[in-house]
Amino acid sequence: MRQPTERTLLTLGKGQQGHIEFASALRRRKNRIRQFQCCVCATFIATFIMALVVTISYSASHPDIFPPEINVSQLDRAQEMSTGRLKLSGHIFAPLIPSLNQTIVMTLSESEQAAAIKAGNDAIAVRRLADSLTKPLPSPSPNSRHQYAMSTSQRADHLALVGVAELAATKKVESARSFMGKPTSFGSILDAGWAPKDVCMAYSNIKCPSYASMYRTFDGSCNHPLQLGRAFTPYSRVLPPDYADGIEIPRVSLFGNPLPSARKISLQVHPPSPSINPSFTVMLAVFGQFLDHDITATAISQGTNGSSLSCCPPSGDHPECFPVKVGPGDPVYDIAGSSCMEFVRSAPAALCTIGPRQQLNQVTAFIDGSVIYGSDVDTAKSLREFSGGRLRMQITPDKRSLLPASRNANDGCNRQTEFVRGRYCFATGDARANENLHLTTMHLLWARQHNVLANELTKLNPMWNDEKIYQESRRIVGAQLQHITYNEFLPIVLGETEISRRNLKPLSKGFKLLNNNSDVNPAIANHFASAAFRFAHTLLPGLMKVTDKQKGTFSYIQLHKILFNPYSLYNEGGVENSVSTATSNLIQKTSTHVTSQLTKHLFQDKMVNQTLPCGLDLVSLNIQRGRDHGLPGFTKWREYCGLRKILNFEDLKEEMDVEALDEISKLYNNVDDIDLYTGALAELPKSDGLIGPTFTCLIADQFERLQVGDKYWYESANQSGSFNEDQLKELRKISLARIICETSDNITEIQAQVMRSIGPNNPIISCEDIPSVSLDPWKIETTNFTESRGEIPREFWLSFKNEINKTISDVISKIMIKKSSSGSDSFDWTTFENDINITFIDLKNKFTAFYPQLFKSISSVKNITASAGFN
Repeated sequence: MRQPTERTLLTLGKGQQGHIEFASALRRRKNRIRQFQCCVCATFIATFIMALVVTISYSASHPDIFPPEINVSQLDRAQEMSTGRLKLSGHIFAPLIPSLNQTIVMTLSESEQAAAIKAGNDAIAVRRLADSLTKPLPSPSPNSRHQYAMSTSQRADHLALVGVAELAATKKVESARSFMGKPTSFGSILDAGWAPKDVCMAYSNIKCPSYASMYRTFDGSCNHPLQLGRAFTPYSRVLPPDYADGIEIPRVSLFGNPLPSARKISLQVHPPSPSINPSFTVMLAVFGQFLDHDITATAISQGTNGSSLSCCPPSGDHPECFPVKVGPGDPVYDIAGSSCMEFVRSAPAALCTIGPRQQLNQVTAFIDGSVIYGSDVDTAKSLREFSGGRLRMQITPDKRSLLPASRNANDGCNRQTEFVRGRYCFATGDARANENLHLTTMHLLWARQHNVLANELTKLNPMWNDEKIYQESRRIVGAQLQHITYNEFLPIVLGETEISRRNLKPLSKGFKLLNNNSDVNPAIANHFASAAFRFAHTLLPGLMKVTDKQKGTFSYIQLHKILFNPYSLYNEGGVENSVSTATSNLIQKTSTHVTSQLTKHLFQDKMVNQTLPCGLDLVSLNIQRGRDHGLPGFTKWREYCGLRKILNFEDLKEEMDVEALDEISKLYNNVDDIDLYTGALAELPKSDGLIGPTFTCLIADQFERLQVGDKYWYESANQSGSFNEDQLKELRKISLARIICETSDNITEIQAQVMRSIGPNNPIISCEDIPSVSLDPWKIETTNFTESRGEIPREFWLSFKNEINKTISDVISKIMIKKSSSGSDSFDWTTFENDINITFIDLKNKFTAFYPQLFKSISSVKNITASAGFN
């Protein structure tokens, strides 16, 4: 059966059907039909009347513009609107990528297919020509650093070219159909072979082992039954995109006029206004960014060989340019003589269907530590020491471990002046790690945490090899990251009320009974990545106090000066100072106000020559990104969340900050034009969380899906990767404070809740008083038997026998599949072999100590697999 998408028919009630419509697509289609009808009317009035009758008859029998898909009774909208809560089964749509094995699919006619392929091929040629003619941005500069911060891999570049072709094909087919008054072709399969490795077939033919691995894949595959949440797949949508042409042109106002400039909105609605939230520290925002990079990484359009694109005059002709307009009198850019802010559109995702523009997430959606290890095997390997299960580190002259060096001179971070001192920026699982000092520090702490775990596991189980120790340490790190997210971070952001209502709080004991994850789409939602989870930009103070505990002195540093500047970590006390700064400085109050360090000096560096004597404006970039991604207006999201419907600006008086609403009503011509980012930030918090009801709704929904939709969720029971109860008991002791104590240099005391401010209820205490995690439950016992008789206890023997029987059964099944399947060449035999080898290593290590002769049995079974062709 075809899986439901954002275009699936929705059931309102018994006997009633509704649907989601692309408003802009309908307007465009209606306009073209009117033009066609007027032309016919002017020449053949009788034909016009007949055509009108036919059209009305057709419309009566085809009330929906979307393709006839399976009737999935997913939503009871009335019930949902009355509760104001997003229902998991209703709003978490299935993948944008359809299965090519569906029994019900939309298809194009042969002529449409031919026209679509030609249009796509032409678009690829035009795009390559545009890439070759566009000059890259001067580097280093604020603009080039921004594009580096949106780092895009070579694989994403290839997929983007497929997306370019598919969009051209979509326009061609839709233009012809709308002219003739035919229904949309959205959802029709289109695999023209544009992708280098037949990406469309790769989407639908991922092969996972029949046995369940206890460890995650690096790219997130084989977690969800429908392969949702994998790296290099599109963001999901819960509302259809709002593009001016219904396909890819950024949103315009309700009446077809241009929306107000993102820069003008930034200046008038989001001006700096220093404030203090006395309850929380900057560490809240630091951890939030680290978490964001674990689950989102939007690919940006690039030029030839991954070069940057210049979009402001004298450049600007590239089809992926969408620069921010700067009006006269701008307090920063006007003085600099610029009327434009560089902005390149996010790369279009390959969908293998006819449809509107979607965007690509380059990392796994799951909270799995991919920000530490990478979202692909090659990156993961490059970061490994391949000894003792540890991650690779560089050792300083004073014997401290730092992240491995990145010697790429063109990465937007490294500087020649530091090269000569032997100091480099750092390599991690995420290319954005050097974006700011505190983020780099967080990367370092978690990499050290992995190695702390690896060293301890080696002591507990000396028989384990490098691979086993690495995977088990990675598995524990992922669980700790999940626990801290849901136990410390989300209760602050969303509030305890919302956490309790959605059952997001980690349990104090036992296992969490989660729904079948096949019903839930864990993929990151487009609105989450491009608007909602960017709320933390408002929390950052422009000036931070830096205390040097070793010298007993303090100083102040501007926020923009720690961007792409991680070199202080090489200094003695550098890690300690960075951590102390983040855990002692307070955040700003949540509001529309953003520090000028981010709206005037973003990525500015006075140490290098630059054409623009100022930095970028992060708020403008956020608003522009939402429009680039086709996010519907703010009021649509309120309605989606079941909040009070807004009909005019007057209706927002009880919902928004008064000053912000006053500026918003001056800028936007219609209340439905308000951008999601600006509108949601202007909302007043209605609960005990930091943010307003719309962002609370959207962020809570995403984290609910990331929990329920993850087969490897750390509290889950009866999964191949489930922890036992003793292990869970220890994992629940972890805190970010504990990790800081174990992995920082010279920090011996800190507050127990580092995202909360120091006070009577959260005092500075000794690290010895902060609960620590024991890895004893991971120890494989080797002495629980009668040594004098050499007997194995019955429970160990039964466990061993069951594991052997299951392994043999799996091996036989794979042998039979190999013999009978004509498509066996596409199966990932290397991964299968590695997993089988790990299984036998585990068996050998567990039981050899009990009875050495068991090793012979294991070796014999392994020889069977070798003769079967697995080696």
